[in-house]
Amino acid sequence: MDFKYILFQEKDHIAKITLNIPEKRNALNLEIRSELLDAFRRVGDEDSIKVLVITGAGKAFCAGGDLGSMEGVTPVGGRVRLKKGQRLIKAMVELEKPISGAINGNAAGAGVSIALACDILIASEEAKFVIPFTKIGLVPDWGQFYFLPLRVGIARAKELMFMAEMIDAREAERLGLVNRIVPAEKLEEEVLAFATRLARGPSQSYAMIKSALNRWPASLESFLELESTMQAVAFSSHDFDEGRKAFLEKRKPVFNGT
Repeated sequence: MDFKYILFQEKDHIAKITLNIPEKRNALNLEIRSELLDAFRRVGDEDSIKVLVITGAGKAFCAGGDLGSMEGVTPVGGRVRLKKGQRLIKAMVELEKPISGAINGNAAGAGVSIALACDILIASEEAKFVIPFTKIGLVPDWGQFYFLPLRVGIARAKELMFMAEMIDAREAERLGLVNRIVPAEKLEEEVLAFATRLARGPSQSYAMIKSALNRWPASLESFLELESTMQAVAFSSHDFDEGRKAFLEKRKPVFNGT
């Protein structure tokens, strides 16, 4: 499968998608959205892929929507355009494989949305984040009203959305927006090490954990019922059998995702 606006690599059970329009800071034109959807389907369909990494080419992670393509958008056209973009976020959430975002540089607007839809965020110390919609008279989209409060809380989410001020990586980590930050020159190494660890783990356990947590917020009763069903499945898996034996034999388990 050939792509024009993204790079797709697969090695050692890890897929890597690189947004590749560095001259436009990887802004999300209409074509790259279709390519990303195709790439997400490919990751979901190929059993050999256990983990997905998303990053950006050049100095930016993703500048968000391409404003140059938004002139003259009608209400109906705008809704259609937005619904198409939302498919990307849904595809990321529904992908039953861990997604690690390697935030190599600035993330803005819908670029922040893509980052938030990742399961784990590892950012370069040089990364910055901004939710700039109020600067152009719009409101946040692509799931930010859902994801941002889950990471930083309602009060902080309001502040970030109202003020549209850029925050640096350390502030993003302090707020809980990202999981960890690393020196820029070590970002690729750290993300690969983390992804490799996940790729060697019990992939069906990860799938069920992701599926359960993506139902948040839900009632305690709902989660208790869900976990009993999922654990019943996990009890019958090869990975549980292997993990139990490895624990008793005092060795590292070798999982195969079944």
